[in-house]
Amino acid sequence: MTSPLWRQLLLPASFRGAPFHVEGGAKAGGRRTVTHEYPKRDDPYTEDMGRRAKKFSISAYVIGEDYTIFRELLSAALDTEGGGTLIHPTMGIMNVACEGYSVSENREEGGMARFEILLVEAGTSPYTPATADTQSATSNAADSAGSAAATAADTAMTA
Repeated sequence: MTSPLWRQLLLPASFRGAPFHVEGGAKAGGRRTVTHEYPKRDDPYTEDMGRRAKKFSISAYVIGEDYTIFRELLSAALDTEGGGTLIHPTMGIMNVACEGYSVSENREEGGMARFEILLVEAGTSPYTPATADTQSATSNAADSAGSAAATAADTAMTA
């Protein structure tokens, strides 16, 4: 019997290249709103401030004889600053940042470490990197050329 299509489409889970298995998870999103209520008025006004950042919680685990290596790889990836690539089996590939995580191990589940991971959509920075000030550079070059031309003219006149 062939496996269902959804099972065939599952991706292997990883964060910043550190592999793990997914036990379960959740995604949250929505809109950012501000409700304005005015005195002597019965109808409020709700202002839409844009989409909320998507947040993800993942129950994950690493398992096997060498699980400690994978536990440390995933912990290091989660501790790294900034956004990173998450490959989630059902939600796909996305750029996220880790808000927090916990790791647990117990005797009954020897050879296994469980993670509870909180991630948030990383997005892109609204600040553009500094660019060259071409207007000032052009103005300075013109001033230098003008000074050089004046000096050359003075030298030619005195000669």
